Amino acid sequence: MKRRINVIRSPFTGFCFGVKRAMRLIEQGLAAHGVPIYTLGAVIHNPQEVERLRSRGVMPVNSVGELEKGAVLILRAHGVHPDFYREAKRLGIHLIDATCPFVQRSQKYVQRLLDESYRVIIIGDGTHPEVQSISGHAGDQAIIIETVEEARALEQLEKGGVVIQTTFSREKARQIIDILTSRIRDLRIYDTVCQATVLRREATLELAEDVDLMLVIGGRESSNTRRLYQMCVDAGIPARFIETADEIDPTWFDDCRTVGLTTGTSTPDWVIEDVLKRLDEISNEG
Repeated sequence: MKRRINVIRSPFTGFCFGVKRAMRLIEQGLAAHGVPIYTLGAVIHNPQEVERLRSRGVMPVNSVGELEKGAVLILRAHGVHPDFYREAKRLGIHLIDATCPFVQRSQKYVQRLLDESYRVIIIGDGTHPEVQSISGHAGDQAIIIETVEEARALEQLEKGGVVIQTTFSREKARQIIDILTSRIRDLRIYDTVCQATVLRREATLELAEDVDLMLVIGGRESSNTRRLYQMCVDAGIPARFIETADEIDPTWFDDCRTVGLTTGTSTPDWVIEDVLKRLDEISNEG
């Protein structure tokens, strides 16, 4: 008996604006400079796309010290510490800056806060490359807060200014800011959460209400993809988190007729198409 799985795809899937821009800059770099060109770490949090780029001569490195003078290096969308620019220039490395414009905006806000003697507070995951790059623009003196408990533990401050990791939960950020308002006399807030990420999350939850199962596709190191999956789980909606079509288990759909599909902001279209093809095969299995 055929399963006849009906797949409904979220209107917000695939690369976000910042990742599309980074991919376009990589293509331009390849056309202008040939191979190899390099990326500082994984250019995006998707191992399948990183491997595809590697096969085309786009090679990840961990530091400029691994490169020879004149090498071409792509800076990933998350941004880098400002010291990195100076070091690359000193070593004669040619940089192509793919920092997401929304991350650049946060960096500019941080500089503005510093110029006006505000203590910089970054709401976000301190281990995330974006937060680390923004903190670098604050002279590594920023206070990084991820939880309401950390906000409650903050000392009283006279002046403080907030920027938010672009992929952080806006609801969670608001809870933290509510606490900060009681601990900082002069609090300036820049809401730097990416609206495209917000729309993706809202669309995911709306779609999840109308399906039997949600498939969340993306790299396991992608914080925004993990967030989409956790949102579904927290809402009591059956969900599966996969990186590739090979991870799909046909038994997931034994009692399932309608499947919702959503992705992180660094999930390439070709991975999505592979998943859709596999779901179609399962639908037509006898």
